Amino acid sequence: MEDFERLLDATFPFVEDLLKKHGEFFPLASAIEKNDSIAQVGTYDKGEQPESDKVIADLKAGLREGAKNGDYKAIAIFYDVRVIDPNTNQKTDAVVVFVENKKDMKAYKLFYPYTLTKDSVLTFTESWRNETEKEIFGK
Repeated sequence: MEDFERLLDATFPFVEDLLKKHGEFFPLASAIEKNDSIAQVGTYDKGEQPESDKVIADLKAGLREGAKNGDYKAIAIFYDVRVIDPNTNQKTDAVVVFVENKKDMKAYKLFYPYTLTKDSVLTFTESWRNETEKEIFGK
């Protein structure tokens, strides 16, 4: 989990800033490289308003290629969703972070529900996580 915390600490402030300024953000990713530095990973398909699912698929493809080449030890993909919060059973906006690393058998989706007021006050509520299948580093 230390790798995941490093990725969250490095990237989450940027995501928060995007939410406060724009009320949303396009999916983005970061990775811990083999030399332990953190890289921001992006994708570009020439579209001004790409579909989030397409951006996520492109990010996963790029990260998968980097992992196959031995470039990455851990990855995180950040994206914005509407989801039912299991703590409240209410539909909410949330930042989801898909995290995976080379050494663990499982990957995780970390959910950070939030509210954003008209005057850009961003408030996060109780988070949760779900185990999921590995998609980047193989099984």
